[in-house]
Amino acid sequence: MNLLLVLAGVGGLAFGGWALYDAYATGQARTASRALTTRACAGLVDPDEVMRLDGGADRVVLGGEDPSTVDFDTIPDRCVLSRLEEDRLGQEFKYGHFTLALKGLPQARDLHTADEGWKPPFATLRAGSKDDATARTTLPDRMPLGDGRLGDYGPDDVTVVARCEQPAKVGTTSLIVTAISPGTRHEAEDRPILARLARRAAERAAEEYGCRTRLPELPDRLPEPVTALGPVGERADSCGWYAAHLRTVDRERLPDRAAGVPVGGAAREEGCLLAMSPGGSERALGFLAREEREDAVTSLRHSPWWLRTRSYFGEDAAAVTVPGGRSPEPVVPGRAGRTKDVLYGSMTCEGRPATLTMVVPYTYRPVLGPRLDELFKAYATDTATRRGCTGLVLPGPE
Repeated sequence: MNLLLVLAGVGGLAFGGWALYDAYATGQARTASRALTTRACAGLVDPDEVMRLDGGADRVVLGGEDPSTVDFDTIPDRCVLSRLEEDRLGQEFKYGHFTLALKGLPQARDLHTADEGWKPPFATLRAGSKDDATARTTLPDRMPLGDGRLGDYGPDDVTVVARCEQPAKVGTTSLIVTAISPGTRHEAEDRPILARLARRAAERAAEEYGCRTRLPELPDRLPEPVTALGPVGERADSCGWYAAHLRTVDRERLPDRAAGVPVGGAAREEGCLLAMSPGGSERALGFLAREEREDAVTSLRHSPWWLRTRSYFGEDAAAVTVPGGRSPEPVVPGRAGRTKDVLYGSMTCEGRPATLTMVVPYTYRPVLGPRLDELFKAYATDTATRRGCTGLVLPGPE
């Protein structure tokens, strides 16, 4: 009995010693990680909040193929951090944890890429699959922060825009700061942390770059990005133009599902995603001529029918690119056209430019035919009326 008591005591001391050592090592790792975060991101973010992201991290290291740290010498600028974890065998692995990205206008000429044809918003259909592919999107449109003056957010990032009263010392007129955490898709409580990080970093970076600005406060709520598509019905969101259009036309070949976002009166970007449900696709096939039907059935085996609109306002309107010959080409404010899967137009809103884009994959364009131009006109004229814009320029007929 005495021997068992002695052995138990020794075991307890060993376990307690290991626990103390482990706690000490973890504390040291966290202290070092906080210091690294402060250095890498040039003091723009609260390291404790960065460490709390994605369920919490004990150790972070510089991440990315080319480790990046903020130095304020140039725009763009960024810091990238990865979390370091061990498996049961003690082998270490790096996972993306946090990125702070700084961009500026007018420097970022390709801030928005209009061509979404190479990046479908739905999961790829498997051969013989009967899944409802268009019930939910994997690429939701951005949500406005409040009325959009402060910025916007997506599933795993929050962007804050600091508009400079006078051009900053690097020629920047708008400073765009984005806080990104890949785990936010699964940790919804991370979004308010990202919002605080982005806003605080925007304020501090604006001071460093000499950008005088006043940022609105963060909204009380940050609703989940809209990933579910539902019946078009009556709408007051960014797809309201389409609901109104359906009341005046024959809808047999047109999408019967929509995912819109709240309309922010000062949003720099507005998007609407439309798609055809499986039932809608079956009904539409019945209206097609025989040769059209054969091509459509083949297309639907690989990709559902969808289209997407996105509008960009102010300085963002001049930072949109569309597919070109060998590389993306910038959209020139005041012009309109079509290239590959993209139609684009323009207008002027309160003296500032706006760019209108509509992406329609090549598999769906033949099904729509002349209805495509009607859709773009309905979308463009509704947006112009709602935002009080003038000088609308539409792409010519195909």
